[in-house]
Amino acid sequence: MWIMEDVPAAAALIAPTMITEPNLFLAGLSMGGYGALRLGAKYAPRRVSGISIHSSITHVSQMIDFAEEPLWDYLAAAPEQELDPLHWIMHNRDLLPPLRIDCGTDDRLIAWNGALHEVLAWAGIEHQYPEYEGGHNWSYWEAHIVADSL
Repeated sequence: MWIMEDVPAAAALIAPTMITEPNLFLAGLSMGGYGALRLGAKYAPRRVSGISIHSSITHVSQMIDFAEEPLWDYLAAAPEQELDPLHWIMHNRDLLPPLRIDCGTDDRLIAWNGALHEVLAWAGIEHQYPEYEGGHNWSYWEAHIVADSL
């Protein structure tokens, strides 16, 4: 939970007018999307008013293709359900803030993002899921993190 307390507190030191409770909106791309999704779903609605992820890793096991360091210590440090965003989404399904997922059609994570969308749709969990042209790169993220909103 430290990240949900310490990071907003540190940001408020830099920008004193920043409102830290309860109006946090979490957004992330790639590995950061995984973090935003997991933390947002886990701590909803106490701390999070919206979640937006872009080209996101949707399960910790997918990080192996992106991380330079071995993940075994990280994976062994917590039960699998603790690290699984879908576990937290289902656990807090009636408390979730608005959720938005997008991914580029040329992104290697498109299948995982599409699968998450399908599970959410099957479970009746409200969310947005547009797909756009583009890949797993900054030009895609720059175009869609600004243009799209919850």
